[in-house]
Amino acid sequence: MLVSQLTEEQLTDEQIQRLLFDGIVDGGQQADCILVLGSRKAVEYRVPVAVTAYRAGRAPRLLMSGGAMEPIPEAEWMRQKAVELGVPDENILVESQSRNTVENMLYSLVTLQRAFWLNRVHSILLVTTACHMRRSLHIARYLFPAHIKVYPCPALDRNTRPDNWMLTEKGRQRATAEAQNIIRCVKNGVFPDFAI
Repeated sequence: MLVSQLTEEQLTDEQIQRLLFDGIVDGGQQADCILVLGSRKAVEYRVPVAVTAYRAGRAPRLLMSGGAMEPIPEAEWMRQKAVELGVPDENILVESQSRNTVENMLYSLVTLQRAFWLNRVHSILLVTTACHMRRSLHIARYLFPAHIKVYPCPALDRNTRPDNWMLTEKGRQRATAEAQNIIRCVKNGVFPDFAI
């Protein structure tokens, strides 16, 4: 079934599970940079996963992306946490202009261009929560140049993991909202339709 054939208001648990989580696994790939998407809880869930990948030698640099929080952007909080966890500051890039996932990708491209030249970037390890990964991957793969491979490195949060999103009202609401967001993105042409 194609995503465009799904109805936002009538999603089943099986459709949400397939839409958000099926096939989203960390394959252990190495990359030129680890891109960490911001959120209010990124320092709790996403940054530790990115730092673990960095320490494992999977990429030489981190790029923190997110400008939504005030007065200090998400990316700056994330940079500070990564430094606390032992990443040298000189190995962290900061993009603090973006306000949503599409802008994360667009502003990150500019940051990568300025730091490396895009023609020298061949792969990105993308870190966000597992629930947010499918939409983030599709946006990145649609907006990034074709020569840049984007690999998932999902972080597990408390309420929207593949094994527990359906167990609490909060998890169910967040997973359903994210699934609906993916459907809207496909129907609005933010990225191409795909099968689940």
